[in-house]
Amino acid sequence: MGAFLTLEELATEEAGRIARERGQAAAGKLRVFDLHCDTLDRIAFSGDPSVPGGFAEHDAAVPRHRMATLADNDAHISLARTEGFAWCQCFAAFIPDEVHGEAAWGLFERVRGVLARELDRCGDKLALARTCTEIDAIHAAGKTAALFTVEGASFLEDDERAETRLDALADAGVRMLTLTWNGPNALGSGNDTRHGLTGFGRAMVGELERRGIVVDVSHLNDAGFKDVCDVADRPFAASHSNARAVCGHPRNLADWQLRELADRGGIAGLNFCVQFLSDAHADPTRDDVLRHVDHVLETAGEHVLALGSDYDGCDVPSWLNPCSSIGALHELLAREFGRPIADKVFFENAHGFFSRMEDAAPRS
Repeated sequence: MGAFLTLEELATEEAGRIARERGQAAAGKLRVFDLHCDTLDRIAFSGDPSVPGGFAEHDAAVPRHRMATLADNDAHISLARTEGFAWCQCFAAFIPDEVHGEAAWGLFERVRGVLARELDRCGDKLALARTCTEIDAIHAAGKTAALFTVEGASFLEDDERAETRLDALADAGVRMLTLTWNGPNALGSGNDTRHGLTGFGRAMVGELERRGIVVDVSHLNDAGFKDVCDVADRPFAASHSNARAVCGHPRNLADWQLRELADRGGIAGLNFCVQFLSDAHADPTRDDVLRHVDHVLETAGEHVLALGSDYDGCDVPSWLNPCSSIGALHELLAREFGRPIADKVFFENAHGFFSRMEDAAPRS
């Protein structure tokens, strides 16, 4: 297994200096780095009942023109709402469990086309980033930065097309890939099942790392998480998963998983999904969210927790809906844990994670 950065290395004075300089480049705006949303799929599929995932049903009462563009819409996330922030958004191409192989690849290409269209239409407000340097430049220009990611890799199968598709992901600028959704695919099994990674899935972890695509373990079950620990040479992410000790949903992370992420220089994104925040409240409170934040900080330290909102992929607390409400969360974290911790959760930890991934030597 390769060497991982220690917590001491992550907390150097140099890292703090760089973070302060980035803050100045963002022209005083609150910096936001969100590791996961489903907004692209919601725009791409909301009017098409042939695509599994429920987007068409969910938005049946929404006029089509109000779910047609990132610029302004009735989704959780729009550029009209993010422009008041220095915002970096990981936009996922979600591939439902029911779709495999060529059909799944077709859905990926469809979402990729929507992103390309929106980058062209909204070039004055949105730009694609492949590196952290590009994120900083996009923010300095007053635009929202988009990172392209994938949730559910059922288009990867144990055949001759797998490496070609991995190359195509890298060429498209995909920066992170969630290995599974809730069910099984050719790589492994999600949290609805108990099987770990397949042999093919284990091999694909290395192939993703070789191409600089972050391995995302959100949605994996515990066995699959352990398998990633066994084969990964680089830090990996849980892009949108909370603390299981606070809310017992299997999509959340056990304490041993949080510690693994901390030991490996990984990251976990705070998920706003109501089912993952509270077992007791249908509309989770600020205290419900604080309990997750406090537990992750206590268990994994201050360098692991980031944001992984899951906007447009779930129901979120009313006080965090829509995304322009996120400033209330920053104020809450700053009041409870201090501004430096709030800034780390909101931006610096995710930015630092991707910076480390870029700086890592290519796998031999």
